[in-house]
Amino acid sequence: MFLLNKNKPLAVIFWLLTAAVMVIIFMFSADTGEESEEVSQSLFGLLIDFIGRFISHDVLRKIAHFTEFAALGFCMTGAINYTFGKRNFLLPFIPCVLYAVSDEIHQSFVPERACRVFDMFIDSCGIATGIGTFIVILFIISKINQRPSCADEEGFLSDADV
Repeated sequence: MFLLNKNKPLAVIFWLLTAAVMVIIFMFSADTGEESEEVSQSLFGLLIDFIGRFISHDVLRKIAHFTEFAALGFCMTGAINYTFGKRNFLLPFIPCVLYAVSDEIHQSFVPERACRVFDMFIDSCGIATGIGTFIVILFIISKINQRPSCADEEGFLSDADV
């Protein structure tokens, strides 16, 4: 069933978030190598000031790849889940990985940037983590919704007992 009525607002929100994450990824990928280096060096400087030096600049850049694609995996999973009512979590993985591949191809046309297979792997791991995070949150919410209310638990008075 397409766009279940009760989930339509959530579907719209998740599709908008998915589009926003994709635009952000595209904009970061459109930066030249020099511009990208400046942004990551600034972030790296803030991170060092805040928590101290415990990771390298290169590791920070890989964490950024991982994180932005984890967000994409999370949002795309929510969009597909609330649009189609499907709990098929392989479905969002495929378009997200295709976007990661297209992102790396896009970077190969940007000055001082390159298409890196290792970055596609990191992006895919981020996507899987985002999807897994959505699954865990959905599982927790379903367990909370299945819990009996206090009045239903054994030992409490019901209307018939009063």
